[in-house]
Amino acid sequence: MSETHGGGTRDHRFRCFLCGHAADEFGYDCARCGGPLLLEPDAVSASDLEPAARGTRGPWRFPALLPRTRHRVSLGEGDTPLVPLTFVGAGGRPVFAKLESLNPSLSFKDRAMAIGASAAADLGARGLVVASTGNAAVSAATYAAAAGLACRVLVGSESRAAKKLDACRALGAEVHEIEGDYSAAYARAGALEGDGWMNVSTTYRNPFLAEGYRSIAFELLEQLGRTPSAVIVPIGAGPLLRGIERGFADAVAVGRATHQPALVGVQAARVSPIHAAWLRRHPADGVDRAPRAPASEPGGTIATAIADRLTGYESHGDITIEAVERTGGTVVAIGEADIVEATRQLAAAGIWVEASAATALAALRADRAYSDATRVESGDDQNAPVVLMLTGHGAKAPALPPVGTPGTTS
Repeated sequence: MSETHGGGTRDHRFRCFLCGHAADEFGYDCARCGGPLLLEPDAVSASDLEPAARGTRGPWRFPALLPRTRHRVSLGEGDTPLVPLTFVGAGGRPVFAKLESLNPSLSFKDRAMAIGASAAADLGARGLVVASTGNAAVSAATYAAAAGLACRVLVGSESRAAKKLDACRALGAEVHEIEGDYSAAYARAGALEGDGWMNVSTTYRNPFLAEGYRSIAFELLEQLGRTPSAVIVPIGAGPLLRGIERGFADAVAVGRATHQPALVGVQAARVSPIHAAWLRRHPADGVDRAPRAPASEPGGTIATAIADRLTGYESHGDITIEAVERTGGTVVAIGEADIVEATRQLAAAGIWVEASAATALAALRADRAYSDATRVESGDDQNAPVVLMLTGHGAKAPALPPVGTPGTTS
């Protein structure tokens, strides 16, 4: 619910990813070159990161990691379970799943949307507008309702998000299904922002949102009792991965973590612009890590929640690539059959997630994934675990195709 005591403690300063131009006022694009703006926070100290008062949950437990807001819109997001996956190995390392699928609207987006709704309330916005493949739409509708704001949702028809759109309508959102893919919805949402509407599309469009993911690093350190060797993250544009990377950078700076875990970004091979850009920058990676060729049938990927072609905002993928590079990680792409198999394997263990979330497990099981996903620097704990970010619940997702359906082979 919305409260009017303070949220985070970091002041708002923004810097353009492309040209470095700084700005003090909230905006979506750089006034100089039109590039994406990122929030540039102050450095934190160990004393800054003492958890907040008892009873405070999730991102709000670490206010020094968050942008300063007068409002705090929260429904109990964060502090999600971390469970061992004993049925899968990672070169002898233990594997854990972070169940972001158990946030209030059943996806990781709630961490970002709590910050976005709080900032919108501060700015006196009349409502939230969001382009989405589905999860961000439900999250925006949820947090807009909690904040007493209107909500406009735009989803591309290729996202096959009928269940998610029904949830948005139930929460009172105005829903528009746009012909085409996520990028088409993204363009339409951009045309609606302003005039009292805050754009909370969870690419890098709104510089506040990814800050909500920094606390995941500190939750993992608490839950594991040590620093993981790797964190495997499904990515569309990738703000979740960058938020985790920035959180671990803070943790290393204050002595809470021994090292930055390798971050592995995962895309579906059928819609994988960041993986393609990664291979252009790291061509040797394509020799050993190229996925088996995806099926040639039209229709996109079953991993609809991460199916973002980044059309018209390609630089957003570069933000994520640089975050991966800072950790010594990699980006991989996974074929349809492997995604379906991983989804079913998780369900058989009692973990119901959408196919996009299951790409994290598929990446771990893929050829040569262990060598990069579990790499640590010399002298680090050789038994340090691997964490899979399971980003969205299966309850809102399209049904899996029947076993043996043509077009699901990799």
